[in-house]
Amino acid sequence: MVVVTTLLATRPLHAQEDPDGEEAAPPLSELEQSIAEQALEQRGFEIDPAPEGKRVESIRIVRLEVFDERDPVPDFINVFHVTSQPYVIRRELLFHEGEPYDAVKFAESARNLRATSQLSVVLVLAVRGSTEDRVRVLVITKDIWSLRLNWDVKLANSQIASLILNPTEQNLFGTHTSIGLRFRLVPDTYSFGAQFSNRRVLGSRMQASVGANVIFNRDSGDSEGSYGYAFFGQPLYSRRSTWGFQTGVAWLKEISRSFVGLEQRFYDARPASAPGACQGDPRCIPWIYQTERAVAEATFVRSFGRRYKYDLRFGAELDHREYELPDLPGYDAAAVRTFQGDALPVSDTRISPLAELHAYDANFVRLLDFETLSLQEDVSVGHELLWRVYPASRDLGSSRDLIGSYAALAYTLPVSDGIVRVLGSSTIELAAEDEHDALFEAALRLVTPRFAFGRFVYDGLLLNRYQNYLNRRFVIGGDTRLRGYAPAAFIGKDLLASSVEFRSRPIEIMSVQVGAALFYDAGDAFDGFDELNVKHGAGAGLRVLFPQLDRTVFRVDWGVPLSPGYSTLPGSLFVTFKQAFGLPALGSPSITSSFVDALE
Repeated sequence: MVVVTTLLATRPLHAQEDPDGEEAAPPLSELEQSIAEQALEQRGFEIDPAPEGKRVESIRIVRLEVFDERDPVPDFINVFHVTSQPYVIRRELLFHEGEPYDAVKFAESARNLRATSQLSVVLVLAVRGSTEDRVRVLVITKDIWSLRLNWDVKLANSQIASLILNPTEQNLFGTHTSIGLRFRLVPDTYSFGAQFSNRRVLGSRMQASVGANVIFNRDSGDSEGSYGYAFFGQPLYSRRSTWGFQTGVAWLKEISRSFVGLEQRFYDARPASAPGACQGDPRCIPWIYQTERAVAEATFVRSFGRRYKYDLRFGAELDHREYELPDLPGYDAAAVRTFQGDALPVSDTRISPLAELHAYDANFVRLLDFETLSLQEDVSVGHELLWRVYPASRDLGSSRDLIGSYAALAYTLPVSDGIVRVLGSSTIELAAEDEHDALFEAALRLVTPRFAFGRFVYDGLLLNRYQNYLNRRFVIGGDTRLRGYAPAAFIGKDLLASSVEFRSRPIEIMSVQVGAALFYDAGDAFDGFDELNVKHGAGAGLRVLFPQLDRTVFRVDWGVPLSPGYSTLPGSLFVTFKQAFGLPALGSPSITSSFVDALE
């Protein structure tokens, strides 16, 4: 095993130069290397250091159980889990026996497998064949436990800010079909529902998912609304894919309330000189309104190119927003009118055809200790440009006559095993009668190369809604940005956020990956730059990955405010999943997907 170990530790999976520009993979993590070494030794295989162009002699699928000798859990527990079926793994591969080995196809196949939520470890290894001109392929996958609670809790100072319980069978009969229930608890409401998804409808490349929830008031138990969605489409699953489409609908009907932590937010309509606390004054209006929203889209895309891609997308979308104040007896009528004009979102309906050009470099690097501990992750690099145009007319049922444009540009530069990504975008809706709406976004992510003890991660974000006809706002504070402050403590049409983290290298404790983090946050949500008042916070956290259960990091962060007027100690403790801020990304915007992501 000395030769095998040396090859795995010093050579990427596809080390040779690739004519299509596919970036080489990094050395494996300790967990992945241990799994690869064991699989190779058991089968008497050796890594082929130069497989490109050789005939694929055979493809061996190795499906690992959720729990093995690395884990303290008894192996018999695996009886209660159905491992992914071999044909389910094989159908994600973009190559077949008898074909020449192609590094691009193999890398894309590994990405497709890693994109499935049911697999934690994915390794595609080229090993020596029976002759010098042949190569065998060993595909190793490790399932996560499929019958699971799928919970997510956000705790703020031992109080539940939000709770999601999602008991789900994520791998029904080993087919990667998901079916489950969903319970969501927030400060004012709870909801019950169900969901279903199939990423390979009837064995095709088409995907489908549906879900629906009913919303109830926590105090009265009365129903306050519902939300749900349905999707059907076929993505561009490979750089060789030429056609794709997406259809989707989603809706939300609720009573919307805004909170600072667990406390109701109030709109202060008093003069600036008014003394005393806001709450209890009839000029302080509870931030509450009725919301009805429905979105729908139908698009198809034609893709051109191999390494440098050009996607043309056409279709139509609908976005209906309706907001209304409830009865507010006992509050000052003039203050209510001020709240309505200044804080209530504007009702709007837009029905638009759309045309879009998306140009990008279809190139990836694979990194370790990035967002997920000790599991390889795929990150796109190079340029990305997107331009979409969408008109709307009152004559066709819209609320405004407008020409909408979304333009975005991003570039990602790999730096050793780190990256630098810059992103800028502009959404402009030029409408008649001065009903304009416009948003500018700029983002920066810097991930330094790993050194002996870990790496630094910097993330900066600016959102400037310089035209705000629709009266929309951002919130900041809590478990993501400005950790240490109350969740959603600050609200405004503009947002500035800056965070730097030191993330340690993970250590393995009985196959569980454990890391630590130190962080410093700064930011604010505000209405115009003349009102910008940057808040500061710092703290420490713990990151844990259970590869038997998820690819997502479990996160515990303790943060303290550092700005005047806020008590530094005892600070706030947040317990949740995922890193505090996701990697900024571009991609073709989907009105239904972004709406559902916001709901979830």
